Amino acid sequence: MEDRYSKFKKLNWLLTESFEAERIYYNASEDVQQVELKRFFNHETVNRNRFSYEISEQLVQAGIEPARDWVQKGNLDRDWREERKALVKAKPLKLLKKCRKKDQGNLELYNELLEKKALPKEILKLLKKQKETIENAVEKCQKYESGEEALDPSNQPRVRKLKAV
Repeated sequence: MEDRYSKFKKLNWLLTESFEAERIYYNASEDVQQVELKRFFNHETVNRNRFSYEISEQLVQAGIEPARDWVQKGNLDRDWREERKALVKAKPLKLLKKCRKKDQGNLELYNELLEKKALPKEILKLLKKQKETIENAVEKCQKYESGEEALDPSNQPRVRKLKAV
């Protein structure tokens, strides 16, 4: 019986980290002003919420109580000074970096769980799918950070074709 709980301990830890990633993306989407980034952060918030739900569901099916430490979402952990700072100085590159760092940390947990192969195959398949989605988000963050993708496409200079008279 104890062995079953030890197998799922890291999965429960991953659930906690997934809740935290969801909150980071949510806060970033609230703080950022660029429409393109707001969409990206909102999309990733929804993904992390879905990941948390899927992991919780697998834990319940295995008879393990899911960790609920990070269930509270949004700005609930911020005080008024942090709120003011976020509204005044929302720096998109810092927000992207924070989200990317959290995802990279979570990817290490995913890799550890996938390499050990101690969990049932259906859970491993689910984790592999989630890991690929996170890797895509990290890649997208890096593209935004490097400038490969514009943070605000509406601010890019437009090229016009001139017709000869």
